[in-house]
Amino acid sequence: MSLIPALLSLYILLKPFYLWSSGLPQISDFVLLAAFIITIFTTSKKNILAVVKNNRSFFIFLVLVAIINLLYSINYADGDFNLHTAYYLFDALGIVTFSIYLEKEPESQEKLKKPFKISLIMQLAIFLLHIGRYYGSTRYMGTFNDPNQFAYYCLLSYGYIFLLGLKDKKITDLIYLIVAIVLIFASASTGMLIGMGVFLILHLIPAFNSLLLKIKHNPVPILISCALIAVVGSIFVSATDNQSINNLVNNPIVGRVQEKLSRAKGNSDITLWQERGYDRIYYYPLYVLYGAGEGAFWRFDQAFHQGEFHATLPSILFCYGIIPLTLIVYWLYKKLQGQHFEALCVYIAILAESFTLINSRQVLFWTFFILSSYLMKAKGQNEKNR
Repeated sequence: MSLIPALLSLYILLKPFYLWSSGLPQISDFVLLAAFIITIFTTSKKNILAVVKNNRSFFIFLVLVAIINLLYSINYADGDFNLHTAYYLFDALGIVTFSIYLEKEPESQEKLKKPFKISLIMQLAIFLLHIGRYYGSTRYMGTFNDPNQFAYYCLLSYGYIFLLGLKDKKITDLIYLIVAIVLIFASASTGMLIGMGVFLILHLIPAFNSLLLKIKHNPVPILISCALIAVVGSIFVSATDNQSINNLVNNPIVGRVQEKLSRAKGNSDITLWQERGYDRIYYYPLYVLYGAGEGAFWRFDQAFHQGEFHATLPSILFCYGIIPLTLIVYWLYKKLQGQHFEALCVYIAILAESFTLINSRQVLFWTFFILSSYLMKAKGQNEKNR
């Protein structure tokens, strides 16, 4: 197993570097494939079957996905359906590899955290050196092909850093939160801004409750501190020139948030639900029962667009039906069952974001939930050793 940590770290570090079109295998994917092959040949059949058993609902889901897409590919003579099955198959490959690594490798959690930290710093350096790519003239996407992909990687990377650092919290980990926020802001990705916002709000709830208790028991010093902060903030705002305020108001992400809110309220020619593809559920409701397959999107000509569904769980519902969705929801529930609130904050944030973007092709999305079980297992062992 000594080579596996190096390969998985390399996979994480290379994941942001897209040399070919999105949807095609990248260099990082070949690294993960090599890690999987080595894992299979160096792990007992019993341990591999244990991973499959622990994730049986996901693997049953995978079988149903393969059957549904195969039937549609035959009916429409379109191999694109089977390509989407291959994406899920690769996700399963990642689940097996990461699960066995987390189970067997000592200090695997600490080893996983480092490449995510390095990767975020690398992306920040690329941004500051002005060598990253842009979508149009305003939305930054770094080494990715799409600003949403870039922002999603930043959000998920911080999610991993946060979870893997819960056992041994370090104040320096706040640096990576700031880096992630800066890069997401540069991408002008509203979905990732929602995800980060949900995390920060949920994470601050316990701190806010703690502050209220402190105010109750010792109000004078805290209220004086709050008053001083308010005064300093007022002075700062009044001293800020109009140009700086205009730059903030006219920032691309501010405009995009306003646009999305307008579409969500229906105050635009295109609603947010049409843009994301949710309207096809309204026009083609029967597919919710048995699935439309993932391909030949031209069939949905009543919907606003004929591209892919820009949401994760709703896409699974529409493309594969209620039973496969139930299997995935059950799998997610089992992974998060018993997890404490602090960790759930980041999981809720990732799930909230997943309703704005399709993440099912991302191995790191699925392994993020795999990580939950091992975090709780490690926590239980630590408490037992005390």
